[in-house]
Order: sequence, then C-alpha cells, then structure tokens
Amino acid sequence: MLVLHLLLSEDLYGYRMIQLFNEKSGGRYTMLEGTLYTVLFRLEKAGYVSDYTVVVGKKRTRHIYRITDSGRAYLDVLKHEYEETLLGVNLILDKAEEN
Repeated sequence: MLVLHLLLSEDLYGYRMIQLFNEKSGGRYTMLEGTLYTVLFRLEKAGYVSDYTVVVGKKRTRHIYRITDSGRAYLDVLKHEYEETLLGVNLILDKAEEN
C-alpha cells in the first residue's frame, strides 16, 4: 500500500522510495532494499506498476516505477481494508479501556 501511495504523486526509482519512506515517517519506518524490490516485482507482475529505464550519467541506467490505473484501483481497496482494520483495532482498544 505504501509503495503504491508514494507512486501516486510521481514516478520514482527504488533508492528514492527508500529515502521517502524514511523522510515521510520521520525515521520511524524504513524499507530494506531487498524487501522493496521484492514488493515492486510482485506489483509489476500483477500489473499495478510498470517501469521504464532512463540513462543517468554516461553509462548508468535507472529503473523508474509508475503506478498504473489498476494500481490506483488496488490502492483504493487496500486503503479501505486498512481503515476497516484500524477501526476494528481502535474499537477493541476503546472497549478494553472501559473495563
């Protein structure tokens, strides 16, 4: 969900996503490179993201990822599921505080 959300505003390469996770969470959330690329591979295979390559410098290339229309729809589903889970947990915690 978080990877797709980052890609809503701009196309990104992997290392920049890792930086943004750290920056936007105030250092509370880190993503390991190996984990991120596993997630990106699965999202790409499912059709939720696509990638393209750009040349950086003289010989280096960078894979840039973008969210697809189906990725946007899937993100909406994930956000709804997250909100429902969070609501359920908060209801349980509120009930626990009453006892």
